[in-house]
Amino acid sequence: MYKSPLLTLAFVALGLGACSEDPIVPIDNSVPAISKLEGASEIHPRAGQVLDIHSHGIYFNFNVSDPEGVAEVSFDVKEDFPRHSESSYFNEFDLFNHTVVLNEDSSDVNNMFRFGAATLNFDPVSIDWAGSYSVAKHPILAGPYDITVNAKDINGNQTNVEDGTGYQTTIYVERYYSPLIYKPHGEPEVVSVASNEALAIERRILKTDAPNSTPLKFIWIKLADKDVVGDYKGDTDQVVYEERMWGQSLRLEKSGNPLPSVSELTFNQLFEMEPIDLPTGKSDLVLIVWAEDEAGNVSRKAIPIEVN
Repeated sequence: MYKSPLLTLAFVALGLGACSEDPIVPIDNSVPAISKLEGASEIHPRAGQVLDIHSHGIYFNFNVSDPEGVAEVSFDVKEDFPRHSESSYFNEFDLFNHTVVLNEDSSDVNNMFRFGAATLNFDPVSIDWAGSYSVAKHPILAGPYDITVNAKDINGNQTNVEDGTGYQTTIYVERYYSPLIYKPHGEPEVVSVASNEALAIERRILKTDAPNSTPLKFIWIKLADKDVVGDYKGDTDQVVYEERMWGQSLRLEKSGNPLPSVSELTFNQLFEMEPIDLPTGKSDLVLIVWAEDEAGNVSRKAIPIEVN
C-alpha cells in the first residue's frame, strides 16, 4: 500500500511530540530557616532573657530565609495562667498574651517587609505593653512568658517548634509593681558560704510602694545545681537539693506554711523557720527564688552560691 511521505513525516512528528516531556519541577518540601542576624551572637529575645522594669515591650531580632521566598512570619507571646480569674485583682492586670502575623496583607504597624523575598531581616519587630503602639489595656502581669516564632514560605511549608524548625524560648518580664527581691548596695552578686554552715543571705523580698503593688502571696526557694529556663514547669534537667515554700501560689499547684508577712520578708527570717542545708561535695550552686503577689505578678532571681 502506498504511503505519502508527508503523512509518514506527520506520524513521526506526532510520535516524537508524544514522547517529549517538560523538565520535572522539584517539589519544595523545605521550610524556612530562622536564624540569628549576621554579626549577632543569638536570636533575640534570647533564652531566659529578663526584661527589666524600664522595658516597654518585647523586641525580636532574627533572620528568616527560604530560597523560594518567605510568605509569612508569626510572633506569639503567651503565658498559661488558668487561675488568673481567681485573683481579686483580675480586672486590674492583663496577661500579655498576644500574637502578631506579618504577611503581604498584614496591616500591623510592624509590617515593613517585602514578603516573597528569599531573606528577611527582622531588626527589630516589637510587641509593646506601653507607649503609642501598646497592645495592653491595663498594666501587664510580670513573670514568665513563652515566646514562639514561626515562618511560612510561598509554597505553604511552615516551621513548627515540635520538630525544632520554629524558635521558642521563655523570658521573664519585670515590672515596678511586682515583688522586689532586694540585694543591698555593695552586697556581692555571688553569695559565699562555708560548707559547715547553714545557708544565710542578707537579702529581702518586699512588696513595693508602687500604686499597683499587691501583697505577697507565695515564696518558692530551691537550691539546685544550675539555673534552667522554664524550670517552674517541671520535668527539666536540673538537680534540686533543697526546696522550701511559703504561702499559696495562684500560678502553680504549690503551697507551703503561711507567710510570716505579706509586705516584707528577709531570707534569714525564712531560713530560721525552715533551714536549708548545703549538699556535701558541691562548690557551685544556685538559689532560685520565685516571689508571687496576690495579683499573680512574679519576680524571679537566680542567686549564685559559692561553697567554701
